[in-house]
Amino acid sequence: MESGPYSLVLKRERYSGEGIPGIIIARGMGTRWFWGLFMMSVARKTVVFVYGTLRQGASNHFRLEGATALGEAWVLGQLYRIDWYPGLLLDDDGIPVRGEIYAVEREMLRKLDDFEGREYERLKITVHLKDGGEVEAWLYEYRGEVEGRMDLVPADWMHRAGDRRASPPGPVCSVATFALLPLTIGGGILALGTEVSGPWWFGGLTWLVTAFLPLVPFVIGRWARKRREKWAEGAEICAAVAFIAFWLLLLIRYLPAAFEAFPN
Repeated sequence: MESGPYSLVLKRERYSGEGIPGIIIARGMGTRWFWGLFMMSVARKTVVFVYGTLRQGASNHFRLEGATALGEAWVLGQLYRIDWYPGLLLDDDGIPVRGEIYAVEREMLRKLDDFEGREYERLKITVHLKDGGEVEAWLYEYRGEVEGRMDLVPADWMHRAGDRRASPPGPVCSVATFALLPLTIGGGILALGTEVSGPWWFGGLTWLVTAFLPLVPFVIGRWARKRREKWAEGAEICAAVAFIAFWLLLLIRYLPAAFEAFPN
């Protein structure tokens, strides 16, 4: 189906996680002859289409430091304001969603995968260049619910000053995770060697609460990731450490008792 200036047949190719293609194809009557030569110079890189906070002048553009800017482009779809960042739903009956294309190294693409997280799916589609022609590029399509979200018209994240200045929320949950992790693990370790006076159930309850304390930074760290805070990556690492510590404390506490109960 190709009709009109904004027609587009989506060629979806989901990211399999096995290898990252670096072949770039440009075509179209409006493409200048030197575009193909330029493409050859970046053929070892991968082209990415960005439409939100990764665009030039937006809050997360610093994540593309070192990438090669290839110009403006567009795809057909619907653009929604999710929070302080947008989400794109591809739709060949939609409107032009404006963005930019960059040639990035494989390692940067992996970092972008981590940054976008599970809310987005990386797809490879045909993107229209602003001055004519097409290019195969990766983009991140939103996977969450958009019901009740504001759809942006025109579909250009940089069109509104408020959207351009939108930035991640303060790293409140991330800082709390960093602070609570050593405190909760330290408290759990101390509880292993501390005798609590009082009824047997009081001692067991005290240890149980202390052992479960590492789950607090785990939950807060996961919430920092969900909020897409500035230091969310570090908080998520702390959350993983807290989760491991929780299971280790349980094993240290109950494994000897299990061997005593079942000696054979």
